[in-house]
Amino acid sequence: MISPDQLQDVEVVAEDGDEKTPPFVRIKRLLLRHRYRNEQYSATYSFDMIEGQFVDAVVVVIYQIDDEGKVWVGLRRGVRPSIYLRKNNPAKASLDGQPRLVYLELVAGGIEYGDMDTIGIDGRAALEVKEEAGFEIRAEDIVSLGGGTFSSPGSGMEKLHYRAVQVDVSTGRDPRGDGHPLEEVGDFQFQELSEAIYWCRCGMIEDSKTEIGLYRLANYLGYHPELALWSHELPTELKGSVRSLGLEPNKGKE
Repeated sequence: MISPDQLQDVEVVAEDGDEKTPPFVRIKRLLLRHRYRNEQYSATYSFDMIEGQFVDAVVVVIYQIDDEGKVWVGLRRGVRPSIYLRKNNPAKASLDGQPRLVYLELVAGGIEYGDMDTIGIDGRAALEVKEEAGFEIRAEDIVSLGGGTFSSPGSGMEKLHYRAVQVDVSTGRDPRGDGHPLEEVGDFQFQELSEAIYWCRCGMIEDSKTEIGLYRLANYLGYHPELALWSHELPTELKGSVRSLGLEPNKGKE
């Protein structure tokens, strides 16, 4: 694994790519119309839909709770060419400031079609944790963080499925990636949960799945990052008002 600190640039070698390599995504151009009640129809229109190689994707919040009750979450630092190459579009670059050569986010990966009948989403999550973070975990250790969200509903079919796993930081090893150049650059770090959420809000982390995952973890654990308090530490008059908001609550540090 090469440290992101060694990365200097991502160069565009050719715009058409390697014709021998199957495309990671393809665009299907469809002609659609709406069918309403009473056999009424809308006008037809063209619609471009992005379809990827994977069924969906899984996002994993890796976390540890220390002896002082602080929650630490794992963040991967790697390269996202599509984000970095915004610098070549003057309008987009004007909204970004400095180009983002490296990108902070939660561990995530594609759910392969073969996974659906074998290891499932949790098994895929465990593999991604090993590849991107260096922790050996079991699928049974994975917990769900509620329903999925669509990453780009305007044109894409991909849904993100949120999971979490608690680890012992001391058992981590250097992540090896999956052999692709995109994963040979990267490292993994733990950050205190409240600070990681702050990074999302101030723009140090510009990744919606990461912000969603962090807040869902806090809700699942019964931790209130704005107050740095666990649900059982809240004043008596507030305890009765706390709800899990759709997640099966964890007792956390109680």
